Amino acid sequence: MKVFYIRKSEFLSEISRDELEKVSDGRKYKCEEKYIEHLCGLYLIKYIAEKYYNLSDTEIILNDKKPVFKNKDLYFSLSHSKDIVLVVFGNNNLGADVEYMTERDFAKILTHYHKSLENPTKESFYRFWTKYEAQIKLGVEPKSYFSCSLENEYMLTVVSDECMVSDFEIIKL
Repeated sequence: MKVFYIRKSEFLSEISRDELEKVSDGRKYKCEEKYIEHLCGLYLIKYIAEKYYNLSDTEIILNDKKPVFKNKDLYFSLSHSKDIVLVVFGNNNLGADVEYMTERDFAKILTHYHKSLENPTKESFYRFWTKYEAQIKLGVEPKSYFSCSLENEYMLTVVSDECMVSDFEIIKL
């Protein structure tokens, strides 16, 4: 399983808007920032699929509301938060979430979503929350998960419907 990520600010300084929009899937966004994040994610998925996994057909379709490659048994999950855009690739169904860790009223958020976590710290809250969000993307109860701090400011969690191998690599592009 491999996690690839970019710093959006660095990436956008190196790519033209025209180049980025070549991957557009036609989705419309009211917010320009969300549109750019979406394009960065699509670009990253397609670039990695071609360069690292030798995929020539990177057409993405929805299968039960989950994006998948149309012609390949290569799974991916996309997430972004603040300045990080990342995609996780693997050989089985997976879900990933990354969140920028900032101080918040963790107990209030948990109560609002009818979740509980005893004495939440910043790290325990974001570990819990990214696992929760990743599980939604997975679509089923996870059999395994992996959480770690990313660049000391973000929490990353990957969940899988199978046991994850210990060969887990994080690559900054």
